[in-house]
Amino acid sequence: MNKINNSKRKVVDLPRPRHWLYLLGPAFVWAATAQGSGELIWWPYLVARYGKAFLFLLLPAALIQFFVNREVSRYTAITGKGIWRGFVSLGKWYALPLFILCFVNFLWLGGYATAGGSSLYEVIAWPAWGNQWGSLFWGYILVGFFSLAILFSKVVYKLIEVVMKVVTVITICGLVASAGIVGSKGAWLEFMGALFDPRNLGQGVNWVDFDNSKLITGLVFAGMGGFLNLMYSYWMRDKGVGVAKYSSKMSGMLSGLKQTKTDGEFVIRDSKGNRGKWKNWVSYLNIDSGLAVAINVLTIMLTSFLAFVLLWPSRNYPEGWSITVAQSTFFESSFGTVGRIVFLLVAAAFLVDTWLALADGVSRQFADFSFSFWGSRKKLKTENDWYNFWLLFLIGVSLVTMPLASPGSLMNLIGVISVFAFAFYIPALAYLNYIKLPASQPKFVKPKMISAVWLGLVWLVYVGLAIWYVVVSIG
Repeated sequence: MNKINNSKRKVVDLPRPRHWLYLLGPAFVWAATAQGSGELIWWPYLVARYGKAFLFLLLPAALIQFFVNREVSRYTAITGKGIWRGFVSLGKWYALPLFILCFVNFLWLGGYATAGGSSLYEVIAWPAWGNQWGSLFWGYILVGFFSLAILFSKVVYKLIEVVMKVVTVITICGLVASAGIVGSKGAWLEFMGALFDPRNLGQGVNWVDFDNSKLITGLVFAGMGGFLNLMYSYWMRDKGVGVAKYSSKMSGMLSGLKQTKTDGEFVIRDSKGNRGKWKNWVSYLNIDSGLAVAINVLTIMLTSFLAFVLLWPSRNYPEGWSITVAQSTFFESSFGTVGRIVFLLVAAAFLVDTWLALADGVSRQFADFSFSFWGSRKKLKTENDWYNFWLLFLIGVSLVTMPLASPGSLMNLIGVISVFAFAFYIPALAYLNYIKLPASQPKFVKPKMISAVWLGLVWLVYVGLAIWYVVVSIG
């Protein structure tokens, strides 16, 4: 393993946080990326098929991801680095197996593009090749369009943030309007009661033929899930949060910009001024992570409620190559045919912007690991070079894997791997933020013990889910 030269340690002052309204970009990117799976597909599926049986798990599954996001972003705010730099610093025998699991996990991200293509095909109904090949056709068109957008982007993160904010606002407004129109007071009371009533848990479920992978996927995708949460680190980095202000930003290989320098190692100056500014940055990390989860919770509750009212009575759950078509009833019941078309177009935007965010975020993860683990190579001299290499690789992988299985099957595979990812990397997050960084950085960066307790409880939840899945799968 060729380690990066860490001899050039730069002692820096923390920048003063700008107004939190300016900084609230990563929250929207995180929430919008999450909405392309758990909110739009898996929780509507679980509710449409099983009614109240799993609703009690919805809020806990969504809320606990706050604690993971906060620790991921904390590392980047302190160091200015991506989280994989931290994992590599723990040793190659930890980082390499974790990266291999991450690598396998993201070979199937093309499923999101295919799902978006299925929504477009349902609207356009051309070419007349049937759902599978029509979905693939439009999926390929969408991948090509957004790939060019990334490759020509001078600051990729800005493109991602703008797209995600627009799609998030439009969709939430549409869901709120639909829920207000079709939802009666009685339906709302019944739904909200089920959210807080554990007595409904598992009732009416045929456990003999139950697909455990779909439940696991719904639970981990009540938010991002597993390795997807690590992308928060890179959005924070390009947003310039904390020490990341001094880090270089990623650009597309066709943008005309070229990253020529390698970031050094940053150490925060131990001063009273930096101590005060760090408290402000911690407040921002809490606000941004909280907003991301709050947007996610609102969206997932709205889509689950609409599934409860409109899809569950007829057991009309999304599946196969038309994985978003059943949900078009959400808008159709409120706004007629126009509403149905609008929903399918928004669903396509959601799913493809999820692919867009994943293609960018995963490329960042892979580049961070590769540059930290192997360092510079002949044609890959900087982290940005590695980023463009992995971006081209993931675009190619998406094109190859999209026809191999229905989009739901590909997303299920990511969901199952994600629960094991949480179990493996959360202890590393705790070690980095609570032990390693306070030993080399000012003591004031060490989080309070209550944060460690919450993170430990979250880890136990995911370990328990992983064990449960293994046991029921073997049995």
